Amino acid sequence: MSKSERRVDPFTGRGVIIAPGRRGLGATKPGGLPPIAGRCPFCPGHEADTEATVAAWPSEGEWQVRVVANKFPVSEPGAHEVGVDTREHDMDLADLSLEHATAMLRLYRDRMAALEARDDARTSLLFRNRGRRAGSSQPHPHTQMVALAWTPAEVALRWEVAQAFHAAHGESVHAAALRGELEEGTRVLREEPRAVLHCPRAPTRPFEMRLMLRRPSARFSGASDEDVEAVAALLIDAFTRLRDRAGVPDSNLVLRQPPIAASGPAAAWHLEILPRTGGDAGFELSSGEMIVVVSPEESAARLR
Repeated sequence: MSKSERRVDPFTGRGVIIAPGRRGLGATKPGGLPPIAGRCPFCPGHEADTEATVAAWPSEGEWQVRVVANKFPVSEPGAHEVGVDTREHDMDLADLSLEHATAMLRLYRDRMAALEARDDARTSLLFRNRGRRAGSSQPHPHTQMVALAWTPAEVALRWEVAQAFHAAHGESVHAAALRGELEEGTRVLREEPRAVLHCPRAPTRPFEMRLMLRRPSARFSGASDEDVEAVAALLIDAFTRLRDRAGVPDSNLVLRQPPIAASGPAAAWHLEILPRTGGDAGFELSSGEMIVVVSPEESAARLR
């Protein structure tokens, strides 16, 4: 593929420009992990440097994962928590055992349920910044969870698109998109009985991956233990591929899900792994459409 092609992301209705011929134009290298100023507040023995622990795995004895209130919350009213993914400062998702990753995600699922139960919560977010280009301020691996007292425009747009799609086609955009990927097959990285990892047809950046349940719930907080374990296995796989086959250390992990009050057959969640290899330039900022210089088909081939 050498010519530019415009594709549309069914989850947002936004166009993306697949333009392999522009590869290298204005490209910037990944930033890597930020330096630590002083001692790491997330390392064992430094628990007093953070807010109090609100949840941990295991619940007794030496913690392996813990959740604390964020010292610098993104908004008030609302709530903002930080999950310390592991005791080990130099580990990442690709290095975790399946047992650890599963327990970590189950803990975060339960914290998301607690945040969503707040009287002032309208939207809940889960995201993970890794590397300076992804907005990470701490090198120790961690995940953030937020309850907002409003519904951001991006979340509202995705829910509106999902409802409109279901009204027009009689099925969820989640089901239709996943079926299309499985039927075409060229961008699928790994299929499991409960979940699928693939490079979406209309990505926002090179090597983007999407992790979808075959039978989703409306929100991550409603995922079963079995689904969480399936997601954990594919997350380890995805970040291993990103590190070992694409060589991209900077990325964001983003949970896509509708507002808390949303329900019905159109409501579904999925995870996106968004590699960060450079910033958005004038075209993207003025048009709202991303230029992607590595096609998802090429990304999938390399990630395999």
